Amino acid sequence: MDLRTEVLVIGGGATGAGIARDLALRGIPCLLLEKGDFASGASGRNHGLLHSGGRYVVSDPEAARECIQENRILKRIAPQCLEETGGLFVSLPEDGLDFQDRFLSACEQAGIEASRLNRDEVLGLEPSLNPALLGAVRVPDGSIDPFTLILENIRDAETHGVRFLPHTGVTSFVTHGGRIEKILAKGMTSGEEYSIYPSYVINATGAWVNTVLSLVNLRLEMALSKGSMLITNQRLSQRVINRCRKPSDGDIIVPNDTVSILGTTSVHIDQVENFEVTPTEVSLLVQETKRMIPDISKTRFIRAYAGIRPLVQSAGKRDDRAISRGFTLIDHGEKDGLHNLITITGGKFVTYRLMAERTVDLICNKMGVEVPCSTHLKPLPGAKEPKGLRERFRKFFQDRGEILCDCEMVQRKEVDDFLSEGKMKDLQDILHRTRLGKGTCQGGFCVFRLLGVLYELGIAEGDSSDVLKKFLEERWRGRRPILWGTSIREEELLESIYQGMFDLR
Repeated sequence: MDLRTEVLVIGGGATGAGIARDLALRGIPCLLLEKGDFASGASGRNHGLLHSGGRYVVSDPEAARECIQENRILKRIAPQCLEETGGLFVSLPEDGLDFQDRFLSACEQAGIEASRLNRDEVLGLEPSLNPALLGAVRVPDGSIDPFTLILENIRDAETHGVRFLPHTGVTSFVTHGGRIEKILAKGMTSGEEYSIYPSYVINATGAWVNTVLSLVNLRLEMALSKGSMLITNQRLSQRVINRCRKPSDGDIIVPNDTVSILGTTSVHIDQVENFEVTPTEVSLLVQETKRMIPDISKTRFIRAYAGIRPLVQSAGKRDDRAISRGFTLIDHGEKDGLHNLITITGGKFVTYRLMAERTVDLICNKMGVEVPCSTHLKPLPGAKEPKGLRERFRKFFQDRGEILCDCEMVQRKEVDDFLSEGKMKDLQDILHRTRLGKGTCQGGFCVFRLLGVLYELGIAEGDSSDVLKKFLEERWRGRRPILWGTSIREEELLESIYQGMFDLR
C-alpha cells in the first residue's frame, strides 16, 4: 500500500503521541508508526511520577525547570491523567541536613514551591515513615497514568486527522539527494507492506533511536540505563516519598492508584531488548526503601518491571546518573546532510509535551509554517470527565455490569467499547487501555474471562490454551523476581488453577 504524508513520526510513546497532536493542532498532515502498541516501550515502563523537578534540582537545574514548567501545564490540560498527591523529600539521620539546605536553595532558584517540615509535621502527614527521620521538604510532586495520557493525545490527534499504524515496523529507508525519499514498513501481525512517501521524518523512538538511524548509516552516542521498579499490592503512602540526598538507588516511592511503585536503579546496559529485573536489584530496592518506610519488608509485591532511559552520552560522564535528564533535538540536515530527518530523544516522561513542541517548532521553521504551539493551552479530550478512585467506585456500583477484573473493577463494557473499534492486534492492547490484569492477581483470575469474551465475539484465533499460556508467561516475567512469602503462595495457587482447569504445563 502506498501512503503519502507531510510528516512521518516513528515511535508511539509519549513523545511521538505528543508530536502527532501538536502537528495536528497546527494543521500539518501526519502519519505515526509504532512497531508495537502505544506505550509499549519506555513510556509504559516508567515510574508514574509527575515530577516537580525536585529530584534533579541540585544536579541538573535546567531539567528541573523544565519539569516544574510541564508539571503545571499537565495539571491544567490533563487533570484526568494524574493525581496531585504532593511529595516529601525526607532526611534520615544518615543523610544529615546539609543537603536539605542546598535542596531548598536550588528549589527557590528553579521556581519550585518548597517548604521545610519538622519531624512531627512529617509524621503527622505520613505516619508510616521512619520515626527516626530528621525532617523533610514538601514539593508539588504527583502521580500520573502514562497509558491514559498517551491515549488521550492519540485520541485528540486522531480527531484532527492524524493517521496511526500501530504494530507496524520500519524495514528500510530509500534516500536520494540528501533526503529520505521513501520508507518501507511492514505490519508486525498482519504482514501488510507499506511504501510511505513523507516530506519530513521524525525519529521519536527513545532508546531505539539507533535502531532507526542505522537504516541510514547514522548513530548517536547513547547511554542506555535500565531502571528497575517494584509494585506493591497496596498504597504505602499518600504522597510521593523521596530521600533528600543526591539521586541514588531505591530512594523513591510513588503512590499510583491503589498501589505504590518503588524505585529505582540505574544499570548501564548495551541492548534494548530482552532485559530483566534481577533478584539482586529487587533485594537492593527493598532494603533501601525500607529505610524510609520500615514496614515495606512486610508488604506483598505483585510485580517487578524495568524501563530503559534513553540518555544521550555526555563527555566525561561515566556514571549514568550524572548524565543530564534534559532532551536532545537533532536536525540531521545540519549534522549529517540528511535534510528531512529529525531525531528527538532523552528527557523525562513529564516533559513529553515540551519535547513535542520544540520538535514541531523545528519542522514548522523548515516548512515556513508560522502557526504557534497550542498544546499548552488546549485541554486533552477527557479533561472535564470525572476522575479518581472515588469516581471509579461510584461508576462501578452504578453500572453493575458484567465484571471481568475484580481487582481493578474492570467491567465488560470497557473491553467491548475498545473491541468495537476493531483496533485490537494483540491481547496486550486491552491491558494498555484498561486496568485489566494490572491488579493484585496480575491477570490470574481475569484473563480466562477475557479470552471467553474474545472467543464469544469471534475475535480470538488459534488454540485458546496457547493464547492463555503466552499471556501468563509474559506476566510470569514480572512476578518471578519477587517470589517469596505470600507472593509465592499466590503463585502456587494460580499454578494449580491453570494446571487443574486448563491443563497448562
